[in-house]
Amino acid sequence: MKTLAIIGLGPRGLFALENVLENLCTAKKALQIILFEPSKYPGTGPVWNLEQKDSNWINITERALGDINERPRITYFNHEIPSFPSYKEWANYTQKPTQPDTFPPRNKVGTYLHERFMSLKNALTTNPHFELIPSKVDIIKYENDKFIIHANENTYSCDDALITIGHQPTEPSKQIVSWTSHAKTRDNLQMFNDAYPVSQFDELKNKTDVTIGLRGFGLAMIDVMRALVINNFGNFKTTNPSTFETIYFKSKKQNLKLVPFSLDGLPMVPKPLNPEIDEWYKPTDEEIAHLKYTIETHAKIQENANSIDFLIEPIAKIVARIYLDLSSKAISHKLDAKHIETVVLIWLKNQDYDHVLIQDTTIDSYKLISSYIEMALGEQSISLDFCIGQVWRHCQPTLYKTLSHSKLDDELIEDVIALDESTKRYSYGPPIESMQQILALVDAKVLSLDYVNDPDILMKDKGWELKNDTNQSITATVMINSVLDAPKLLDVNSSIIVNLLKDDLIEPIHTKLGIETFKNGYVKSSNKNKQLPVAVLGRLAKGSVIGVDAILECFGDRIEDYAQSFVNKLN
Repeated sequence: MKTLAIIGLGPRGLFALENVLENLCTAKKALQIILFEPSKYPGTGPVWNLEQKDSNWINITERALGDINERPRITYFNHEIPSFPSYKEWANYTQKPTQPDTFPPRNKVGTYLHERFMSLKNALTTNPHFELIPSKVDIIKYENDKFIIHANENTYSCDDALITIGHQPTEPSKQIVSWTSHAKTRDNLQMFNDAYPVSQFDELKNKTDVTIGLRGFGLAMIDVMRALVINNFGNFKTTNPSTFETIYFKSKKQNLKLVPFSLDGLPMVPKPLNPEIDEWYKPTDEEIAHLKYTIETHAKIQENANSIDFLIEPIAKIVARIYLDLSSKAISHKLDAKHIETVVLIWLKNQDYDHVLIQDTTIDSYKLISSYIEMALGEQSISLDFCIGQVWRHCQPTLYKTLSHSKLDDELIEDVIALDESTKRYSYGPPIESMQQILALVDAKVLSLDYVNDPDILMKDKGWELKNDTNQSITATVMINSVLDAPKLLDVNSSIIVNLLKDDLIEPIHTKLGIETFKNGYVKSSNKNKQLPVAVLGRLAKGSVIGVDAILECFGDRIEDYAQSFVNKLN
């Protein structure tokens, strides 16, 4: 009997396991399965850990989580694995089109994922062909047509391996190395290299007279911000439930100051308030079908695409149609569809482009955030860039599916990924409430936006001195890095990946990207004469696959393709 090892049991590993079992049931094939997951709550991974604080919110609407479907009943070696409900059914979720979208804490989604795994595991408790090893895998070797897995000083053997380990640590940047060294040599300074878990800030958040620098101005910064300010000295209070307008109520004086900063200083853009407003930006089925056909023509069949125009031109047409349909809701103009398409194409290639329909991002940061909030509420004329970002979000599932495992050359794949990353300020935006909380903290003089745009940073004995363009300065005694590492394979320093690279069992699709894989998830090896039985799903395959960070992608076609391919090739 063959043995499969699944290494990493977050959402992707969980769904892969379910699909392997389902395919085994259909094909009536036998298999030994070993799972490796060191965390206390298999099925969740660190992102959805049950023990994280409620201040960590998801940035996808609970409405969208309705796409996580139920697991059917499965029979495995005469053991009945019960069905498990969809997220929507499990959460008893209902919503009217005019009701604001909800963004629950990530631990709620984690609870769903863990319960889903445990219902499977409990059904297989007495099955000798199923085993969960609660240990981290350190090294994988391939010897004599077998994988030898080293975990917690024990070794295990398998015929086939699936790696779904998600985000891995990378070598820190020179800036982080220097800041860490600076903090270690001074008793009065603290440096945190990672934003998570936010529980590491528990001893910090109730201190008085402290200034904290926050490297990054994205979703992780917002989680850190909330974790720090919901404390013994104050909390948020929503004053208008329909707009999520918020104040920060101080119960006593703390003198806490948060100072976020990033390379461009641009804020995240909140998602539309409710399904009704979100529908304004939704392409038609025909537009999505045409987009899919156009991309596939260039990325799957031909190999002659030499720019990203094949991707952005059909999207520009969709945006132009939608923006014209917005009519009085949009900024007043007399442009025709062709002219708007041209503006969209220019902006997608250069988001510094200045145009009357594009939101001026050089204005005061507070006003800029307020403007985007009003657009998300449908209470202000919609700028073209806001429209582009929301349309892009609706197109992303099609982009991710059709661009993954394409025939595009490596440099063009890098350009496509860079373009998608550049739109995430809009498409991966937080709930309106998060941005209202930022404004509330500015009003309460707890958070400063004066240094948000790439300040000069000097290391001084008293801390990190931040200086802006107007020569204002502020000194932080605590620095928190909230910028998440990109999945650049050659920079990953976890032992499992380092050893796989050293043994030439994996290689990157591009020096700036992740592992090169086939459509079924199996790794492309430099040894053209032998296909190794190892597959990689998820973030470490970025480049081969596009769109690896979204929770819904963990329950998508890629995992189903892997499971079907794996079971089909079983003897």
